[in-house]
Order: sequence, then structure tokens, then C-alpha cells
Amino acid sequence: MNPWKVSLVVVCAWLVACGGAEAPQLSYAGWAERVAASACAYEEQCGALTVSREQCEADRIAAYAAVEPDLSRTDTGAKEGCVQCMRVRIDELDAATASGCQQPVDEARLRAVCGVDGAACAGVP
Repeated sequence: MNPWKVSLVVVCAWLVACGGAEAPQLSYAGWAERVAASACAYEEQCGALTVSREQCEADRIAAYAAVEPDLSRTDTGAKEGCVQCMRVRIDELDAATASGCQQPVDEARLRAVCGVDGAACAGVP
């Protein structure tokens, strides 16, 4: 087989195996920072921000940090459930922000993943 073809096959296999479209592997704190940035950007652009953006993000990050010990104490996957909730919330908020607030946040999708009143993250929005 031609060495170029072998190289191409190896690169393609590597890309598939590494999941080029896969979400980054962040820590809980990393996801908390991302969801805080997305939520505060959404609130800032769509008119609901009542504090500075920096304060908004700091408050959200602190709220997620406060519930992390409780989520980590259980063997039920609660922390992973919260991370999944954060990922969906980021997707929804970023899409709404990118649309100039024309696309509403899919509350049904958030409820399905995060539970009623954000139960997956112990009520942290």
C-alpha cells in the first residue's frame, strides 16, 4: 500500500478514535466556569443582568462550588448528572445568545436533563 494512503488512514482513524466533535474533558470547576460565562453573557445580552458581568460569573461559580461537596458525597452519579445539566444549559444559552435573543431557551430540554428547578445541580441555575 502507498505510504501516503497508510498515513491518511492512520490520521482518519486517529480523528475518529479521539472524537473530534466530542466535548472537552473539563473538571467540574471548568464546567462551572463555562456555564457561568454562558449564563451571564445571555443575561447581559438579553437584558436580565442586574450586577456586573464579573460579579454574575463569580456568584455562579461560587454557587456551583458550594454544592459540589454534596454532589460528590453520593455514589449515584449526581456530580456527573450536574455536569451533563451544565453542558445542556451552555448549549441552550449560547444558542439563544448567538441568535440575538431571538431563539428562546428550550426550557423543556433543560427540565428533562436538569430536573425541575435545576435539581440535578441542587437548584443552582
